[in-house]
Amino acid sequence: PCQFMFWQQMMNAPDALRHRWAFALSEILVVSVSGIGGNTNWPSFAVARHWDLLCEHAFGNYRTLLEAITLTPAMGGFLNTRGNQKEDPATGRVPDENYAREVMQLFTIGLLQLNIDGTPRRGADGRPLETYTQSDVTHLARVFTGYQADVSGLTETRSPRPPHPRIWPLPHVQRPMVVDASQHSTLEKRFLGTTIRAGTSARESLRIALDTLFNHPNVGPFL
Repeated sequence: PCQFMFWQQMMNAPDALRHRWAFALSEILVVSVSGIGGNTNWPSFAVARHWDLLCEHAFGNYRTLLEAITLTPAMGGFLNTRGNQKEDPATGRVPDENYAREVMQLFTIGLLQLNIDGTPRRGADGRPLETYTQSDVTHLARVFTGYQADVSGLTETRSPRPPHPRIWPLPHVQRPMVVDASQHSTLEKRFLGTTIRAGTSARESLRIALDTLFNHPNVGPFL
């Protein structure tokens, strides 16, 4: 159903260029109905909302789009920021690193440092220079903890099919995710030359992280 909607809009919408550019963005900022089906009620509607945001921000600022997409339940379900919990030394739990890795590798800066013409920058040994390290991923993952679907004002039901999971009404996949502060990591976060001090709020941590990624010199040539 989602693919049909995308193609129908690209072929018939009066603003065809916007929809074609949104389609190009959807090849970078990827989500999948099958990839979020087990994590999100109404997965097709979640992906439809993702598409709407690509169309809405197609001709705007990429930093604005990046934040909007980061907070969608579709992306939260696909790359595990929805329900991502802070570290727990007692159990050994650490924040899920999926989105932290993908937002760098696929959505912003890529794997290799680039010159403005897209060619790899090289070190003194002649080898291409990498853009980030595992430490960058680990620390950036702390930024994307504590996020949940916004179910405020909604009443859940239970599926009649065993094991009777909770089902929230449709609007929760159309709203940006919100923060459960008790599950957000307040540890220091060091990545890509930026330091977010310990105790910084989730909202401010997200702002600093996305600003850092957006202003990285690789974003232009990589995208």
